[in-house]
Amino acid sequence: MSKSNQLILIDGSSFLYRAYFAVRQNFSTKDGVPTGATYVLTRMFRSLLDLYKGNKFIAVFDAKGPSFRNEMYDQYKATRPPMPDDLRPQIEFAHSMVRALGIPLVSVSGVEADDVLGSYAKDAEKKGIDTVICTGDKDLAQLVNEHITLLDTMKNVHYDVDTVKEKFGVAPEYIIDFLALKGDSSDNIPGMKGVGDKTAISIINSLGGILSIKEHLDEVANLSFRGAGTFKDKFLEQWPSIELSYRLATIKCDVELPLDINEITPPQEDHDSLIALFERLEFHKFAAEQRAKKSSSQSLEVEPVAKNGQQDLFNNAATQDTSNDSSNQEQEVATPIQGSLFGTSDYEAHQQVDNYRQYFKTVLNSQDLNELINDINQTKLFSFHIAASEGHPTDATIIGISICTSDKSAYYIPFNHNYITAPEQLSYEDTVALLKPIFADESIKKIAYDLKLMRLYLHFANLPINGYLADPMIVAHILDSSRKVDLAFLSESFTKYTSMSLDSIKENKKDPICTIAVEKYSDYECEQALMAYRVYHACMKDLSAMEHGEELVAFDMKVLDVLFNMEKTGTYIDGNELNEQARTLKSSLNLIEQDIYDLANTQFNINSPRQLGKVLFDDLNIPYPRKSNKKDQNGNKKYSTADDILSDIGDDFDIVRKVQRYRMLSKLVSTYTDKLPQLISPKTGRIHTCFNLAGTVTGRLSSSDPNLQNIPSRTKEGRQIRSAFVAPKGYKIVSADYSQIELRLIAHFANDPNLIAAFNNHQDIHRVTAAEVLDKSINDVTDEERSHAKATNFGLMYGMSAHGLAKQTGMSNADAKAYIEKYFSKYPTIKTLMDNIIKDTKAHGYTTTIKGFHIVINGITSTGAIMRGAERAAINAPMQGSAADIIKMAMIEVDEYIKTLPQDAVHMTMQVHDELVFEVREDIVDTFCSKIQQIMENVTHLLVPLEVGIGVGSSWADAH
Repeated sequence: MSKSNQLILIDGSSFLYRAYFAVRQNFSTKDGVPTGATYVLTRMFRSLLDLYKGNKFIAVFDAKGPSFRNEMYDQYKATRPPMPDDLRPQIEFAHSMVRALGIPLVSVSGVEADDVLGSYAKDAEKKGIDTVICTGDKDLAQLVNEHITLLDTMKNVHYDVDTVKEKFGVAPEYIIDFLALKGDSSDNIPGMKGVGDKTAISIINSLGGILSIKEHLDEVANLSFRGAGTFKDKFLEQWPSIELSYRLATIKCDVELPLDINEITPPQEDHDSLIALFERLEFHKFAAEQRAKKSSSQSLEVEPVAKNGQQDLFNNAATQDTSNDSSNQEQEVATPIQGSLFGTSDYEAHQQVDNYRQYFKTVLNSQDLNELINDINQTKLFSFHIAASEGHPTDATIIGISICTSDKSAYYIPFNHNYITAPEQLSYEDTVALLKPIFADESIKKIAYDLKLMRLYLHFANLPINGYLADPMIVAHILDSSRKVDLAFLSESFTKYTSMSLDSIKENKKDPICTIAVEKYSDYECEQALMAYRVYHACMKDLSAMEHGEELVAFDMKVLDVLFNMEKTGTYIDGNELNEQARTLKSSLNLIEQDIYDLANTQFNINSPRQLGKVLFDDLNIPYPRKSNKKDQNGNKKYSTADDILSDIGDDFDIVRKVQRYRMLSKLVSTYTDKLPQLISPKTGRIHTCFNLAGTVTGRLSSSDPNLQNIPSRTKEGRQIRSAFVAPKGYKIVSADYSQIELRLIAHFANDPNLIAAFNNHQDIHRVTAAEVLDKSINDVTDEERSHAKATNFGLMYGMSAHGLAKQTGMSNADAKAYIEKYFSKYPTIKTLMDNIIKDTKAHGYTTTIKGFHIVINGITSTGAIMRGAERAAINAPMQGSAADIIKMAMIEVDEYIKTLPQDAVHMTMQVHDELVFEVREDIVDTFCSKIQQIMENVTHLLVPLEVGIGVGSSWADAH
């Protein structure tokens, strides 16, 4: 068949989900409408139209509601999560985009998109038309023959009969049998227990499909796979499940089709509809391109196949739901054929307009290495990326180093790729000896994305680095704090360069990188260095337009230096103490588990929300605290057992309180007592967390791998965890904690005389507030009244409503509303401050911190719940962001002081929001405490004093 006589079928539902999960950031319009999936989907469809220009297209989407398979098996796709809330409003936009591109959109009730695709493919085959099905769904491989092929658009891999067998291990005609045996977790197809890919492939290739296997079961014992001797009995026992799985996996190819293939013509774009849609979604580049297309078109406009009323769409799309929740395709995230905004592409298919690959070079001999070193000495500037084995930098092995010296020059030096056919590689020790003076040379400037991590790899490899420039990750975060700072995303955003993914060059996702072929991995690594190089220059260009931008970057880079020293040092933990705590907690868990069973009069899986909801709200008839009409596929009521739901009823029911305690203890065990000892470095004997400088919108530091900032302190068991964070011999733990810093910032920003006076007089701020609001003497304020004032003081920082205050304090909604009104009448400056913050944020899209950082608030000009959430975030942002500024200023100053002390006299080990934790040599504890209190309290000057509490002990628990 000629290339212009093909039918191109697009699996729209699969595309939509893959586009959604490819987005690494929550993109939305200025009024809060989410757009990320629609943007990526548009690029995917336009790429296909370019690739298959002149052919017939059909896009197939799942229809709303269950399919016939749900009637066959009520658990079909039951494990799939519901459609994400920010994907729902994009469905109608996506449909309108497809129609405006001139592509017929087909949905058929009662069946799935796969069945419609299969029916069209078979109908086209009968008509003598070759078909390409664009999808990432493995089930469709069963359709492949000489006239039907698949195109995985995320990897740009075509599947014909041979390629299907190469990928799955069986021919297309046995794909259904393959799925019937091994099952399919994504669709919840049960299959045969104990049978995986290898077993299924071995049996099918030896005996054929499941019916043939059933007829020749006696021959299975002679096959060479594990469990062959017992397979026959298990197969016969599970035959009903296998047969059911076969029927579930079989694509129905006789669906009554609403549109005849012969009636379809190649797509003709509706320029006006596309321009209107792109402008509504704020895809301004797309809109400009479409206008150019329209103006340059020499042919008459052709009416598109279908056209939505754009006005209705724009008014209703944000709330309309035409989805089928079961359509979620669990696919790897990757790039469409021409590259997408957020994805990645397959190694063989990865192409860029600039074709940078021609400038990539693998360094495998001394001649290549000398060329690289000469290049560096000439440019005096390079970006680099360390390829390391999995795990923390303390214990990682460097697999290779990539270096980029210009837009057109990138190198990869492999050291430790160790598969059978790996090429001979340069000696790590000899190469590092040559690179060491280059990395140490201050005059040769270096760029690295996630510089702190790269420095840690180099430090533990004894390769010191000087002359490094600003981390592009940090600069990008300063430019837009709401932006996710993933390098691939930044590359696409700033330079329009789409990178390949690491998974796309792996045979299996779990394979270590040292087993990846050097020729493939070299391109990936060269790209990492190239992207860092290009993103750095693009970010710095944008930074030049930002007021005080360079000062903010310089500040954050100083913080990064402090964090590097903290992570390098790590935190000392007593693993034996945690193991002992784990035994105690597990014993408590067993007892409380039995209490729950006794109260429920049955045993069930307490960790299962479905089972727990049934026990609490059906079996025990506990009143469900929220309105809900949700039902499962069997018509049974669905209940949420989230913490906020249980908190509403916990005071009234003993079993609920015990479930809440069970969850708390379980989390302590799984997150801390069991996990933390496993993370102790064999090399240093310490835990090395990662402190993320660009991990939050407000600029507050976060901690990961492990998260040491969320260790609970309100419960006895939570506080006990901190007792395992101990001082080494000859040292003490010192904790320095800012007191009520965000409340002090409110007083400062609002310039409120009453609050300022209370803080300056060192009074109890919550009793003062209660006295003011209730018109009584501070000495007459009860503990309950103080508690209400405290909840209001802290809650208003987060934009808390009257309902929220009522829920927290036990007041009625009316009393809480009256309390807040009285509060604002006594503190009108705070209400004015909050109103001004919202007004300024709506005008600029961001609010600022005391240091001048911009905190971007998405959705602030939206409406409804999105706007209310954005307003609450905006109110809190200057306080939380400014508190982060102050603690970071303190970290810089304290670190400078520590450098004046004898080596290893003090180590700053942790930052927990408003608290700094140190290991301090016993003989200088008093001097150190006095000095850091002075530094921290005077690091900046507000209208109220900063106060720092100092604690000293043998453990963090003792010092806090």
